[in-house]
Amino acid sequence: MTAVVASDGDNATPDRTVPVLPLAGTVLKRALSFEGMRLRGLRSTWVALVALALLSLLNGLLLPMEAADPRGEEQATVEVARLVDALQFNAIAMQLPLSAWLLVFVLGTGPITTEFSHQTARTAWLTVGNRGLSYAAKLLVGAAGTLISSAAGLALSAIVGSAALTVTGLAQPDWSTSCGPLLRYLIVMVFLSVLAGGLAGLVRSRLLAVLTLTLWPLLLERLFGLALQRIPGVGEIQMWLPFAAARAAMNGAENPDGFTRALIGSDLAPLTGLGAFCAYATVIACCGWLAYRRREAP
Repeated sequence: MTAVVASDGDNATPDRTVPVLPLAGTVLKRALSFEGMRLRGLRSTWVALVALALLSLLNGLLLPMEAADPRGEEQATVEVARLVDALQFNAIAMQLPLSAWLLVFVLGTGPITTEFSHQTARTAWLTVGNRGLSYAAKLLVGAAGTLISSAAGLALSAIVGSAALTVTGLAQPDWSTSCGPLLRYLIVMVFLSVLAGGLAGLVRSRLLAVLTLTLWPLLLERLFGLALQRIPGVGEIQMWLPFAAARAAMNGAENPDGFTRALIGSDLAPLTGLGAFCAYATVIACCGWLAYRRREAP
């Protein structure tokens, strides 16, 4: 009896198409590219950037006006505290930098609120294929755009301001001492964009997000701090409120006077305030991520 040997053709199986799942890194790269292209396509993005460039140029030209009166035979120059405050677009007096008012509503809340107002959320989700990564890409692109724009505006103000001081015959300030507060300013701007994106993910309304981000540092946080002062034992909590901590982080004065201290609203050390604000922004961004993933698009 002869054994039957199966040939290779008998064991051959038809070709099957096996679906290949894209790697998370590939999906995130595609999401970043999509969000960056969409953000560049918005007219409001370029309007905000042009306005920031013009204000940075004007800020540098007006820097000699911040010079203090000369003491004795010393040449008049700009003190470090005034230099930092000027380059930060008066962050303490305005409660937030002027650059933040320009960029946060476009680069922070814009990527999320725009897709809901124009009903393009489903298109974004289908293009990316993952809601969580789509949300992360929005925050990353907004934060990167805010960082680049803020750093460029800061550099423009510093270069023009240094030239203006030279032309007017004033001494150059201590630029190296101002690097610490200015670096913390850039970090605050990045996490402010993250906070704005998380808030937009929670409320899904451009108007409500803008109103909240406007009233929160100017009015709501101050009123809440005054209410805490009337409760025994919890008055110091107001120093740890988000925007008070952010102002403490950006402060460039070693020993601010009473009025400046009241404008800041916090006695925290700069690094402590920076850590507190970054923690608040991260928590809000995580809450926005949960809400963004669960809600349906209009």
